Amino acid sequence: MIRKWLAGAALAALFVSAANAASVATDPMAEKVLAQMSSAFMNRAWSGTMMYSQGENSVSLQFHQDVVGGKTVERIERLSGDPIQVMRRGNWLLGLYPGAESMRQGHALPAGTLRPLNQRIEHIKTHYTLQLGQPTRVAGRDAQPVWLRANDQYRYTRKYWCDIETGLMLRSQTLDSSGRVLEQFEFVSVELGQPIEQDTVVVDAQGMQVFRHAVVNTPLVDMAPLNELPPGFIPMGQGSADQPIQTHLFTDGISMVSVFYEAVAGPSPDVLAQQGPTRAFSRVLNWEGEHYKVTVVGEVPEVLLRNMVQTVNPAALAGLIRG
Repeated sequence: MIRKWLAGAALAALFVSAANAASVATDPMAEKVLAQMSSAFMNRAWSGTMMYSQGENSVSLQFHQDVVGGKTVERIERLSGDPIQVMRRGNWLLGLYPGAESMRQGHALPAGTLRPLNQRIEHIKTHYTLQLGQPTRVAGRDAQPVWLRANDQYRYTRKYWCDIETGLMLRSQTLDSSGRVLEQFEFVSVELGQPIEQDTVVVDAQGMQVFRHAVVNTPLVDMAPLNELPPGFIPMGQGSADQPIQTHLFTDGISMVSVFYEAVAGPSPDVLAQQGPTRAFSRVLNWEGEHYKVTVVGEVPEVLLRNMVQTVNPAALAGLIRG
C-alpha cells in the first residue's frame, strides 16, 4: 500500500516560519526570477519533451499545457516504458494505464491552493536561501539558475533553471544535504505560446484502463490529529471527509507533505520506502483496542516524516476516523 502513496506523490509532482531559523542573506534578483517562473507556469501555453531522472533511472515525457475555456489543461504522456498518460482539465484528472480496456471512477484526489508566490515569498525565505547561479543554456534557450538552499534538516535544496525570456522552468533538481541530485526534470525541446490542438486534449483510451478522479480543493482548518507541525509547514487542504482514508496536505511554500489516516485490522511494523526524493513512512497506532495507520508522504527528508508521525494524538486520530 505504501507504494501507492509513493506513486501518487510522484504523479502530483508532475502537476504543486520558525522563529529561530537561520538568517541568511537572499539575493533580491533571485526573488524576481522565481516570481517570473511561477507566473509563466500558470499563464502561458507551452509544450515540450523532457527527461525525468531518479538516480540511474530515467524516462522521457511529452508535456502540453494551455488554458482552454478558462480552465488549465495539462497532458503528460510517457514516451519510454509503459505508455502511461495523465491529463488534467479543471477539477478532473484522467489516468490511462496499460491493461484491460475499462473506465473507472477513481477516488477523489485532494488538492490545495497555494497563495501567489509574491504573497508567500517572505515565508519561503525563512526556510530557504535564494541565490542566483551563472546563466547557461537549456533546451537551446538562455537560462538563469536559481538556488533555493534549505536552511535546516526538514527540507531539500532545490535548483531551477528559468528561461530568461519567459521565466518558464527548463530544468529542476532536488538535492540532499550532501549535494547529491535525487531527482531531475529537464526539457530537451520546448515550444512556447503554441495553443494545444484539439487532438492533443482528446485521449485515445483504446486498450487502456482509464481512471477518472475528481480533484477536490477543501481547505484544512484543523491540523488534528497532529499535535504540532514541523517548522515552516502550514495546513494546505484535505480530501473528502466521506472517504475511508482521510488525507491532509501541508506545505512550506515549496515542498508538500500528504498525511493519510485509515483504520486497519491489527498491528504491523513501521514501513519506510523511498523513490527518488519522495519518501513515505507508515506506523500503526493503537487506541482503545482499535488500530489506525498513519502514512506520511512527501519530497522531504526522512526526519520530517518520523517527526510528524511522532506527534500524532491517537485519541484524536480515532475520533477523526470514527467521525
